[in-house]
Amino acid sequence: MEGEGNLEYALTRVYARHGQRLDEAAWRRVEASRDLNHYMAAMRATALAPWVASMNAQQDCRALESSLRSQWRRHVDGVARWHPREWQAWLAWLAYPPFLNLIAQLARPEAVPSWILADPVVGPFAPGTPANRSAAMADTPLAPLAAAVAGQTTPRAAWSTHWQALLPHADGDTRRSLDLLRRAIEQHDQGLLQAVDTAEPQRQKFALRLRLLMRIAAGTAIVTVCHLGLLALDLERLRSGLVRRCLFVRAEAEHA
Repeated sequence: MEGEGNLEYALTRVYARHGQRLDEAAWRRVEASRDLNHYMAAMRATALAPWVASMNAQQDCRALESSLRSQWRRHVDGVARWHPREWQAWLAWLAYPPFLNLIAQLARPEAVPSWILADPVVGPFAPGTPANRSAAMADTPLAPLAAAVAGQTTPRAAWSTHWQALLPHADGDTRRSLDLLRRAIEQHDQGLLQAVDTAEPQRQKFALRLRLLMRIAAGTAIVTVCHLGLLALDLERLRSGLVRRCLFVRAEAEHA
């Protein structure tokens, strides 16, 4: 990753982006649109406009999800570049959690579906057997996940192990904030496992913890991770809105 930023400059940009997040009232206005075209148009009037700018209502759900994954990867890479060089690889690795479900499918012996083959990140490794796929990932950015494709570990564990390995030397404040962040993630994971009807209350609790941690971690790179976590929650909500309306359009077409 070329270039090197300044932490103070990076955090200034992060806080500016954080200040653009949609509040609940804005979400409700957008979500009042039941039609996919209207929903996209309403979203284009918000700070999330760049995420839907290239989308259209003729795309299927897989294409919409693929667009969000690709944009997320580019966005995280750009945010990482704002930071000092020693933090860039650790932050840039946050680009890949949205791809872990696809990686899990590469560990299965059967041929992968066409929509995975079409994915620009995972698709090049998808043909053949899990052994072929794992070998094809060597010497690529996804090499740390090859063990998961080979069935030696889970994608989440492989991703987490490499993220820990990338962590640069950090001062005491950063380490303490990172410990709090890890605890918040663990609590969120446990809450999702226990959720019965909907996971939305758990996501709201997690968002609250991340906002609080942004204040506690002020002046450290953990602020950036919290911001990206909050953005990921927003994009999860956006994805849900797009997919539900996309499926509704397809169902209407089938019954027409």
